[in-house]
Amino acid sequence: MHTDFGYFEEKHLGKPYDVKLLKRLYPYTLPYRLLLLCSIVLVVLITLLDLSLPYITKIAIDRYIVPQKESGVNQRPDSAKNKIRYLKANITDPAIQMIVNKYSGRFEIKGAWAQISFDDLSRIEKKDLAILRKDDLTGVTFITGIFLILVMAGFVLNMVQVILMEYTGQMIMHDLRVRLFAHIQSLSVAFFTRNPVGRLVTRVANDIQNMHELFTSVIVFVFKDLFLLAGITLVLLSINLRLALVSFTVIPFVLYASLHFSGQAREAFRILRLKIAEINTRFSETISGIKVIQLFLQEKRNYLGFKQLNHEHYLAGMRQVHVFAVFMPIIELLGAVAIALVIFYGGSEVLAESSGTLQKNTISCKIQWHRRNGYF
Repeated sequence: MHTDFGYFEEKHLGKPYDVKLLKRLYPYTLPYRLLLLCSIVLVVLITLLDLSLPYITKIAIDRYIVPQKESGVNQRPDSAKNKIRYLKANITDPAIQMIVNKYSGRFEIKGAWAQISFDDLSRIEKKDLAILRKDDLTGVTFITGIFLILVMAGFVLNMVQVILMEYTGQMIMHDLRVRLFAHIQSLSVAFFTRNPVGRLVTRVANDIQNMHELFTSVIVFVFKDLFLLAGITLVLLSINLRLALVSFTVIPFVLYASLHFSGQAREAFRILRLKIAEINTRFSETISGIKVIQLFLQEKRNYLGFKQLNHEHYLAGMRQVHVFAVFMPIIELLGAVAIALVIFYGGSEVLAESSGTLQKNTISCKIQWHRRNGYF
C-alpha cells in the first residue's frame, strides 16, 4: 500500500511532480467549476477593458486634441509630404463664421467647413480659439467620461473577480485539507512510525495553504496576462511591423532567463519547505519528549541541533532571495534593452526619412532655380 506516493521533498522529484499531482488536484475544482468559469469570463472582460483604455486615449488625442495630418483644400490628397495638421470648424455656426471672417486670410473654405493650420492657432485670440474648439472640448469631455466609466467598470470587475477566486481557492483548500485529514486517520501505524508529526503537520497546514496561490493566480496569468500580451503584440504589429519585430528580439532571452531561473527557484523552494518541515518536526519532538531531554541533560545538545537546523533554513531562504535578486534585475535590464532598441531603430528610421525628404526638397529647389534661370 502506497501512502506517500513518492512526493516527500526528501525523495527525488521527477516528472510526476509536475503532471500527476495536477491531475490529482483537478477533481477538487469540479464542484466550483461554475465559479471558475465566471472568474475566467471576468478576467477576459478585465483584459479587454485594459486594452481599450490606451485606444480611448489615442482617439482623444488624434481626433480632438492633436488631429492627424492631412492635405489642404488646394492640395492633392496623395501629396503625403505636404500634409499638415488642420483644425476644422463648421461655418454654419454664426459665431464661427464671424471668427472665420475676422481671420479670413488664415482659413481655407470648403463647403460648410473652414480649416486652419495648427501653426496659425497661436495667432488667434484665446476667446476666439475657445469658440473654434468648442466641439473638440465637448469631444474630450465625452471621451474622458467614457474613460472614467471604463476605469470604474474595471475596478468593479477586478473586485468581483478577486472575491470569486479567493472564495474558490479557500473552498478548494478547505476540501483538500479535510480530505487529507481523513486520509491520514486511515493510515497504518507503520506510516506514523516512518514520518514524524512535524512533517505531517507541515503537509496538512503549511503546504496546502501554499497551494492556494495555484488556484488564485494561475488562472489570472493564463487568461489575463497571456491574453493581454497577445493583444499588445497585435497592436504593435499593426502600428509598425519592423519596429515591433525589433522590440521582440529580446523575447528569446526573456524566455531563457525565465526557464533557467524557474528551475533554480523550484529547487530553492523545495529546500525551504524541507527545512520548515524539519523545524516543525524538531520542535514537535522536543515538546513531546521534553521530560526525556531534561532527564538526560540534553538541553544544550538539542539546542545546538535546532540552531544548526534554523541556520540551514536561513541559508535556504537566502538562496531563494538570491535567485530572485538576480532574476528580476535581468528582466528589467532586458526591458530597458528593448526600449533602447526601439529608440535606436525608430530614431534611425525617422532621421533617415527626414534626411531623404530634405534631400528631395533640396533637389527640387535646385531644379526650380535652374528653370527660372533658363538653364533647361
